[in-house]
This record gives sequence, structure tokens and C-alpha cells, in this order.
Amino acid sequence: MGLTVPEKVLFETDVYTVENDLKARKGKVRITEDRFLFESDDEVEVAYISSVKTLKIKRDEKVGFLIAGTIFLFASVTLFSFLPRIDSFLSAVLFFILPTAMLTVSLLLIYWWKLTKSYLLSLFMDFGKEVEIRSKNFDDLLEIANAVELVRMGAVKKLTQRKNGESKVLGYL
Repeated sequence: MGLTVPEKVLFETDVYTVENDLKARKGKVRITEDRFLFESDDEVEVAYISSVKTLKIKRDEKVGFLIAGTIFLFASVTLFSFLPRIDSFLSAVLFFILPTAMLTVSLLLIYWWKLTKSYLLSLFMDFGKEVEIRSKNFDDLLEIANAVELVRMGAVKKLTQRKNGESKVLGYL
């Protein structure tokens, strides 16, 4: 069930994000003549576009996962190099079981880095509030930012008043 708004929806797209707490969130972003709406399964954020002060799109790499995974990978390969010298239970734990666990963790960390790297659109509002939208696709976030800017400039209202609602602005309104 979606949130109904009395205004005409000018732009709408789906965004998909995987958060740090291992939850996958799918949401819908809608931009009307006055409001910015982000709807997901568990939350709805509504903000007035007039309160948006700045927009920022950046690449969110999550490099910490890659660095930790690489360190664990090199450490496990180094410990596996001592594999022929196993002659006791303690050496088997140190040179086979521990490196196997480290290799598994390193592969999971590298996979998680590849899964979570994405782009982040930050909308900075009045009074220090920040709305963030994460997506794997840069073009989706760029379209959202362009639609917000068009509404902020008033280009949408000017064109719809001029043509009596018959025209579309830049192909996506």
C-alpha cells in the first residue's frame, strides 16, 4: 500500500540498497510539485523540496571491508605456507584450522565489499536534517537530483502553467 498524495507525481523511480546491518531495502522515490517522498517497506520519509538546501552525490566504496578481507587473505595464505610442517595437534590448529577460518572470513568480507559498494545521494535540509538515498546505479540518483533541482527552480510549474499541463519537462515528467 502506497502513500497517497494530492499532488501530481512528477518523477518516480525504484531504488534498492543493502544496508550495513545486512538488510536489503527496496524503496520508491516520488517527487511531486512540492514534496519529496521515499517509501520503503518499513518507513516513509516526506520532505518539502523548498527545505532542501544542498544535494550531494558520492560513491560509497566501503573500503574497510576490502582492506580487512585482503589482510585476512594474505595472513591465511602465509599460514598455509607452513602446512607441510604439521606434526602435532597445536600446529594443525595454527597452520590449518585457523588459516581456513581466516580464508573464509576474508572471502566473505571481499564479497560483502563488492555487494555493498554503491552511490549515495544526500539531501541536506533545513535545521541540519539529512535524507540519504543509496543506489547501485548512478543514473537513477542523477535523475532524482535533476528532478529535485527542476522543482526547486520552479521550471515545472512555469512549463505546466504555460502549456496548461500538456508538456513534459526533459522527458521524465
